Amino acid sequence: MTMQDVLQKIKHAETQAEQMVQAAKAEAAKRLEKAEVEYEAIVKRAVSQAKHKAETIIEQGMAGAAASAEEIVLQSDAECAALRQRASSRLNAAVKLIRERIMTRDGRS
Repeated sequence: MTMQDVLQKIKHAETQAEQMVQAAKAEAAKRLEKAEVEYEAIVKRAVSQAKHKAETIIEQGMAGAAASAEEIVLQSDAECAALRQRASSRLNAAVKLIRERIMTRDGRS
């Protein structure tokens, strides 16, 4: 084997090595791009799930608040009705008492 043959084999080996490096770089770039796409899909899915969960929690909270508010309104209405009833039943007695005091104070008893 001549020196020229040896040099040619070395050059051929270097060319093959360079091609392998380029192929490895290309494969790495493809994998990186694929990983980025998968990452974006995962993030998008996670954000969507988080939004859905937040909306569900908000809806449940609003429903609970509405039920509580309705209960409070009903309770307040019942208390108001009871106060009106008590006030109405005492109205005649209050009017009579006021008349008596006015009459007694003015000396018309």
